Amino acid sequence: MKLQTNPAAGLLQDELEVREIAAAKAARDMSIPRSRLSDIFAGRKGVSADTALRFQRYLGIPAELLVKLQAEFDLSRALDEKGAAIQRQVKPVDEKAVV
Repeated sequence: MKLQTNPAAGLLQDELEVREIAAAKAARDMSIPRSRLSDIFAGRKGVSADTALRFQRYLGIPAELLVKLQAEFDLSRALDEKGAAIQRQVKPVDEKAVV
């Protein structure tokens, strides 16, 4: 399944909007640069483990969920961008030849 947008970033952005918390305030409250949130929401950066832990503390969203959503998004992008080339370039190991 190809993911068009980062679901972790979308979840965070939606949650801030629902709670009527400005991104600048969230960044200050979580002791991170405002640019980090801007980059995540604009798709220039992903949700790191550090950011996930900060959001877990701040909003109660499990860090594990955010990290899993980010990983699924990254894998989807890699498959879309590099999957065909990897299929051509990488030859599976012949299990019978392994000693």
